[in-house]
Amino acid sequence: MSVEDLRNQSYEPIEWEDRVIDQQTGDVLVEGTPVNETNLNRMESGMLTAHLDVGLDVLVAIQLALSNRLEIDKLLKQRILQGQATITAAASNGYFRSAEPFVEVSHGGFAQINSPNYDVIVNPISASDMDRVGRLEVYDKTQNGFKVKMTGSASTVTFMWTLVNPRV
Repeated sequence: MSVEDLRNQSYEPIEWEDRVIDQQTGDVLVEGTPVNETNLNRMESGMLTAHLDVGLDVLVAIQLALSNRLEIDKLLKQRILQGQATITAAASNGYFRSAEPFVEVSHGGFAQINSPNYDVIVNPISASDMDRVGRLEVYDKTQNGFKVKMTGSASTVTFMWTLVNPRV
C-alpha cells in the first residue's frame, strides 16, 4: 500500500475485544478480536497516516510562522516620515495659469532605497480658500524628495505629508 493510498482512505478504529473463556467448561464465550497480520497491518497503516498528517500540519504551521515573521520584519523596517509644506501659486489674472503650482519636498536626509516605490499621503491643513485647493498630487518621487502640485486656484495651501515606505 502506497503513502497516497493511505492518505485517501479513512481510518475506522476497531473495537478490540478480549477472548473470554468459561473457566469451568472451557467454552469460548466471546471470540475476541483476532491479533493477526490483517489487523496489525491495518493498525500500522493508521499510525503511518496519522504520522504523515501531523507532519504535514507541522510543516504548514512552520510556513505560517515564517510568513508572519517576515511580515513583522517588514513592518519593523518600515519608515514613516512626516512634515509640512506650503504651495504658493504664481500670480495670475484669476482665470488662467501657465503651470500648476507645486513645491519640492525634501525627505530631510532619509534617502529612500526603493525609490520611487514609496507612498506619500498628503492632507491639506490650511489654505487661502479651502474650497479652491483642488487636488494635491504627488509626482517625481526620488531618493531624496518628491514634488506636490495643486490643481486648484487657491493662492496658498499648506499640507501635511506622510511618507510611508513599506517595501524596504
